Amino acid sequence: MSSKVSSISRIRRWTDRAESALLWVFTIMLLADVLLGILARYVNFEIVFADELGKYLFIWLCTIGISAATKDNQHVRLNFIASHLPLSPKVIRVTSQLLFLIFSLFYFYWTGRLTWMHFTMGKSVMAFRFPMYLFTFALPVGFGLTSIRLMQDILRIIRGHPEEEPQPDQYAAKEL
Repeated sequence: MSSKVSSISRIRRWTDRAESALLWVFTIMLLADVLLGILARYVNFEIVFADELGKYLFIWLCTIGISAATKDNQHVRLNFIASHLPLSPKVIRVTSQLLFLIFSLFYFYWTGRLTWMHFTMGKSVMAFRFPMYLFTFALPVGFGLTSIRLMQDILRIIRGHPEEEPQPDQYAAKEL
């Protein structure tokens, strides 16, 4: 049992590090892209790819951000409806996470197919002839990380490990 817990902990630490590193890298790249675009406009120098690159970097940030929100248990829920159901909070929480997992796996599968299609077709981004699959790969990566997070959370809830409960962010909205 302890080897399973330690392997789950190792996977969680690895996904934490990978997610954090990717968020930092894409945030810095997006910031550099926006600053480059602003400077280029200021000196009347046209950089064709700045806007398009910014759009794709933002997609990377959003999809990995979904996973980060899931890790911190900050994704959107319908607490009002859940509070009025005659079920235990544990059952409601597991059901909520399972529904989100089904959604996430559905998108993981279909965005993986889209990325594979772009890879096999050799499709490129219009403005700067970069392979499109490098940008659409953000979607299966983000939904894959989210699926891993959801599975970790479901296992944690079922096993009843409150010490591993993610702490809500200090800036998160409080329930009234």
